[in-house]
Parts: sequence; structure tokens; C-alpha cells
Amino acid sequence: MMYRAISTQVAAMILTAALVLHLTGDIGHAQGNAGQAGEFLRWGTGAKAMGLGRAFTSISDDASALYWNPAGMSALRRTGGTFMFMHMPLREGASLNYLAGAVPVRLFFVGNPGTSGFVRGLQDLKLGVGVLWHSLGEFQLFDNAAVPQSGGASAGTSTDQSAVYVSASYPLNSLLRRSGLSSKSGFGKIIAGDLDVGLTAKFIQQDLFGVGLSATSFDLGFKYAHESGFFNLGFTWRDLNQPTFSRTANVLQDKIPANAVLGVSVSPALGYLNGLMLSFDYGVVAPAGREQEVMFGLEYDFSRINSEWPVKLRLGSNSNHESITFGLNFSPEILLGRDWLPSADWTYGNDRSSFDATGARYSFSVDRNPFTSRYWYQAAMAELQAPDCHDLYTARSAQQALTFLRYSETSKNTGKRAYRYEAALRSADVRFLSLLREMQETQLVDDPDPESRADRFRSTVQAYTNRARRFMRLDAGKKELDREAYFRSFLFAMQAGLLANEPHESLAALESDGKSWGKNLAVTTISGTSATARRTLDYLKAYALYKDGRKPEAIRLVSDNLNEHQLGKFLLAHIFFLEGEYQEVLQTLQEVDLNTSAFPADLYLPLTTDCSFGDEVLFLRAASMYYLSSPEESREFLNEFAKIPRFFPDSDFAAFLTNGQTLLTGLVESYQAGDFERLAKTMTRITDAYIRAFSTGTVIHDYFSLNTN
Repeated sequence: MMYRAISTQVAAMILTAALVLHLTGDIGHAQGNAGQAGEFLRWGTGAKAMGLGRAFTSISDDASALYWNPAGMSALRRTGGTFMFMHMPLREGASLNYLAGAVPVRLFFVGNPGTSGFVRGLQDLKLGVGVLWHSLGEFQLFDNAAVPQSGGASAGTSTDQSAVYVSASYPLNSLLRRSGLSSKSGFGKIIAGDLDVGLTAKFIQQDLFGVGLSATSFDLGFKYAHESGFFNLGFTWRDLNQPTFSRTANVLQDKIPANAVLGVSVSPALGYLNGLMLSFDYGVVAPAGREQEVMFGLEYDFSRINSEWPVKLRLGSNSNHESITFGLNFSPEILLGRDWLPSADWTYGNDRSSFDATGARYSFSVDRNPFTSRYWYQAAMAELQAPDCHDLYTARSAQQALTFLRYSETSKNTGKRAYRYEAALRSADVRFLSLLREMQETQLVDDPDPESRADRFRSTVQAYTNRARRFMRLDAGKKELDREAYFRSFLFAMQAGLLANEPHESLAALESDGKSWGKNLAVTTISGTSATARRTLDYLKAYALYKDGRKPEAIRLVSDNLNEHQLGKFLLAHIFFLEGEYQEVLQTLQEVDLNTSAFPADLYLPLTTDCSFGDEVLFLRAASMYYLSSPEESREFLNEFAKIPRFFPDSDFAAFLTNGQTLLTGLVESYQAGDFERLAKTMTRITDAYIRAFSTGTVIHDYFSLNTN
């Protein structure tokens, strides 16, 4: 009799459990075969993800990444630690709740990043812990005589389900570098970006009226983010080990089915579409007996139009769960400049269940975020020392700084300073200086096409304009910036335009005092009353005027504003030399002090390796003396030539003239032998080589043609 009573009670428990599983499955999924093992694991978490119609695999940039795609924790390299709480009301007083947090290990090394490779590598690890729980509350069991039951096998009267998530992610970029796929040329240039892998372990517990169920399951995820920010790819394989629940009572044998989702998201950076994001997910492997799911979502970030509008609007839909979702995000930390303030997400979803019910889901996420745009910008500046003409940046040596600047461009900017815009300008600065360094190191025979160099400088000009303008819009309303660095970027952009053989654009910006460039600020007011800064601007303007074919205006500008300064005299003499006005050259250079012939900081036109124009002044004097004298009277010009290696032994012209001890020695031997035809031929080739080099924006000796025999 006792055995029969217990059997009846167990049978009632099994029937009730099956009904609960079917009911909860119907809540989360409108399929006739709902109620599979671990069904609550597929209901979704995070109001942001739900607002995007569950199309979140390629995004996964908050604490819900533990659920959707653990590789998405890669976003923490820019956003810092993130913590989330979600509450999803269900029917009959039930609810689904999610609490999670994730941090990059780098968070613990903010004050002391370390120097060893192991420590730096460890900082790239991201870790997350979360819990998802669901409860239908208390139930009263009755026997077949409708008598309430208690004690014995029926002591449990609740149906609770929970899962603890433990996740980790790590970048695979180092593997790509070793494989050659991340090179900046060919296919590697096309796919340049960040690839991360993530793994989640889920410890699942279910309590069905006192019957304990447990399982351990694993999710594997990958996320690829193109460096342009234009698109992301994501892939998640959930419950890949298809675990079977183990129970304290051997009642049922259920296996959690595996499923896999592939996702892509696109963020077009075109005008007002700059704040738009589109996402699409497809269930490439559906749980056993289920239909493959299609998910779609879009988000518009109004802060991309103006940083004072910290609101995001979301819409989504999917084929198996909600017919339509609508979501909102409000981020007061952006508006108030406090990175510890929580952002709030709310989503309304029209459920496709057989009950035709609707409900709202909401979540709160709190980001303790020291890795703001400011943090990454300052980290980049710590990597970049002040550029020096003798030691310009190379793309290789500045790679870490460029990475930090890219993080700064795409991170949250909570302050009043336009850090994202400044990061875009500094990236262009590094690009410009790296190109100059390549010119310093590349011989003419290795780089024979000046137009290819001009194209690369045109690309740099685009980085200063179109690309930087995009981040300037992101920081709209943020007025503060490093004015000295802004002025330096303006100088670099103007020189890039001249080296790209496009003087008109640079000239227009210089003539407007910079008001037609960047933030439309007058650069003379930014740089203060610095006489050196004003001379540099006048020099570049005169240089651009001459390159633009406006020689009289260039001469007038130099004569009016720069004639009392060494730099202005050098430029004016050079213009006269190119025009064949040799007497004016000598007159202009008559009182030039060779001891003060260094180019001012941030001025690289013409580019040299010795960072001085003293040797060029001596050349202009010597060549002008030659063309103004008869061959028999040319000893004076030879004496002037001989000063170049004596006064400036490490200069470009000294290296050119003494190359193989042929040029200067050959000039002297030709003069002493009375071979004036050979002397004239050599001088013509030297002069032509200098003019050709200067036309490329450089007087580096390796750019001179050495074919002078």
C-alpha cells in the first residue's frame, strides 16, 4: 500500500514536471515540440540583444556576451568592466532573471601594465561570470483522491532552473601575425582586424518538485571585427557537448541539444547613417526537431549625430520567437560625463507563443569603465615621443600606439574633450610621419615612381579630412582639445597635401587661416602669438603659392613676412634658382647665417635627413656663382662647393658630393685640366638632380641621380 502511494505520488510529479516543461517551453518558443531539456537556456538575455531581435552573435559587446557569444567580451578591451542585471517578466508571476559581470584582466594592471611578454599577454584575457535563473514558484501536489501531499518523495513543491556561466575570451591576432594573414598588404590588408575566441562553461541546475537535475555544458564562440569598424562576424556553437542531465532520482534521461548560430553586423559610416547598425543572425544548426531560426535587428545611435543625445533606438524580429521587438537605451553617463553611471535598456516584444501574449523586458547594465577614449588616447601618447626630424616614426615602431588610438576612436567618450577626434588626428599624424621616414630610408632606385608616393600622401590627406571628420561628428558638442597638437596636425596635413602634388587644397586651408579645415578654428589664434608658428605658416603658404603657379604672390609673401628670417631667405632663394634668376639668389643669401639653418619643429618641406638647409644654401650659392661666371672664372664656385662637406659633413649634399669621392673631386679635376665641357656637363646633371629631388618634396641625397659620369 505504501509502495503504491509513493508510486502514485511519483507519477503525479512526473506528469506535473512534464506539463511545466511544456508550459515553460511554450513561453519561450512557439514550437509544437517545445519543452526540450534546458529549454530556459534558449529564452534569451539582455534587453539590448532582445531589442535587436536576438541578432546579437556578431555584436555581443556587454555582459550578455557570456550567453550569446563569449568571444564578444573582446569589446572589453575598449569598454572596461561591465555588469548587467536583467529582469524578464513571464506569465503567471514567473520571471527570467540574469545577473552577470565581465572584466578584462587589464583592469587590474591599469596603474602598472608591466613589461614582460607574459604579463602583457595575460592582460589580453577577459573573464566573465553570470547566473541565469527562472522560477515558476510553489505548486501544491495532490494524490488521486485530491488529498494535499507533503513529505516523502513529494517534499519539493517548486520548479526552479538556473545556470551559472563562467566565460573567458582571448585574441587570436598573434596567431594571425605568425601565419602572415594580418600583414598590411594583399589579402592581409583586406581582412585586417581583430579575431577573438571565447569559451563558456555552463553549470546547470533544475529542481522539479524535489527532483534534482544537473548538467555541465560548453559554448564556443568566435568574433571578428574589421579594423574599419564597418562590419563584424560572429559564430557561436552552444551546448556543443550535448550533455545529459544527471539526476538524484533516475526518472528521465534528457539530452540538451546543440545549436549553432552565424551572425554578421554592419555599421555604415556614411553621413547620418553613421549611427546605424544592422545585424543578421542565422541558425545554421537548429536544436533537434526545431526549425532553423532567422533573426534581424537594427539600431540607431543618436549620439553619433550629437554627443548630447545619448539615446539608441532598436527594432528587431525573428522567425521563431518574437514577431517584432522595439527597444530603447539611455546612457546618462555620456550626458553627465560620469563613466560609473548605469545605462538602461528596455525592450518590448510581441511573443509568437500560442497564448498570443506580449510582454516587456528590461535590463540595467553598469559599466565601470576606466578604458574610455581618454584612457586609450593617453596610453597612445605615452607610446609616442615627440617626433624629431632625425627620428621620425615608422609604422612598425608606432604599431602599439596606433592600436591604442584605434581603441580611443571607438571607445565611449564621457568627458568634454573631443578625444575620439583627436585620436583620429594623431593616427593621421603617425601615418604622415611614417611616410616621411620611408622616404628618408628608401633610395630612388627602389622607389622610382613619384606618383605612387603622391598617392600615398593623398591617402594621408583623406585620413585628415574624411576619416577625422567622422570622429569629429561623434564628438559633436565637445569643445575641449589639445590646441598645440591640433595646430601640429594642421601643419602635417598641409605638408601632406603639398607632397601629394595637390597644393590647391592646402593653399585654400592656409589662406583661410585654417577655418576651412577640421573644426574651423583660426590656427593663428590656436598657436597663440608664437613668432615661429607664424613663420612656419607663412613658409607653407608661400611654398603652396609657388607650387600652385602663383610665383609673384609667393615672392611677395616671403618678401613681406619672411625676408628677415633664415627660413624665408632659403625659400625665396630657391624660388629664384628654379626660375634661373641667379643674381637674386646670391643677393638673397648674402647675409644668411649658416649656424642657424635648422628647420623649425614640425616642418619637413623639403624633407632632409640632416634636418638643416645650410648645405642647400651653400649649393644654391655655388651653383648660382657658376652660372653667372665664365668657365675660366669658376674657382670661386668650387670653393663654395668645398665648404659643404667641410661645414656640414653629415648633410645630404655632403653625402651626395663625396659619394665615392667622384663628384666633388671630378669637378676639381675638370677645372684643373681645363675640361670645361665636362665641368659644364657635370654641373648640369647635379643641378637637374637637385631640382628633380626638390620637386618630390625632398632633398635627401639618395633621391639624387648619381649618373653624372
